[in-house]
Amino acid sequence: MPVAVAALWFAVTNLGWVDAAYLPTPQRLWENLSTGFHYLAGSRVPFVEGIPGATWVSLQMVLISVAIGTPPGLVVGLLFGYSRLFRDLFEFSLDAIRPTPLIALLPMLMLWFGTEMSTGVRLISFGVFLILTIAGTEAVRNVPHVYVRAALTAGASRFHVYRTVVIPAIVPHMMAGFRLAVVVSWGLVVAAEYMGTGVGLGALMFGRVRYLDNAGIIVIVLILALLAVLSDFLLRAVAKRFTRWSSRGAASASMVGEMLGSR
Repeated sequence: MPVAVAALWFAVTNLGWVDAAYLPTPQRLWENLSTGFHYLAGSRVPFVEGIPGATWVSLQMVLISVAIGTPPGLVVGLLFGYSRLFRDLFEFSLDAIRPTPLIALLPMLMLWFGTEMSTGVRLISFGVFLILTIAGTEAVRNVPHVYVRAALTAGASRFHVYRTVVIPAIVPHMMAGFRLAVVVSWGLVVAAEYMGTGVGLGALMFGRVRYLDNAGIIVIVLILALLAVLSDFLLRAVAKRFTRWSSRGAASASMVGEMLGSR
């Protein structure tokens, strides 16, 4: 399919069936990529120039945000699954915040903390926190009760059961939640940079929009897609390695449709 799409794109643009103002030729994209856009609209970091610098800034924002948002997200999710009192006190508040579009919070964060890179990091970290909180809570709720009953029957304490039975059982589900959080982080970093932090690929894209440079915009979109796909690929490899013991992580595991004979 990608080859077919690329061939169709090459044909319609080079034969003049589509105006270059709407869809540039693949050759034009390559020219933009090779020059590296030695320009970054509104850059506040002097050493940032072109695609390499902007990519590094965006990657930093995602990595820092995931590192900040992951621990509290995991802890709160596990506490929700462990303590009914903790859920009664705090779960409703988070349930009221979760449906709110996180992008809507960005103007307020910019008002409080300015338009620095740290403002985007705060937004993305909060998004990661919310996703992992939901993933952790639901993963604990879906642990088969027979595991817990068997451990209790063997004389294990409640905390020991949670540490040695529940937490290992939720690892495959938490890896899926972590993958989702990283992918969402790439969307949030673009929004934060595009709307005002002034650095990164999102800011670079905004500069290209001002000049109606559709080739530059598409190149940046492809770079962001590549970064997100590579991140997800690496996380899937890690998840497969650390969940080989589970039916979900086994190489021979099949989809339900395949088990039923569907093709």
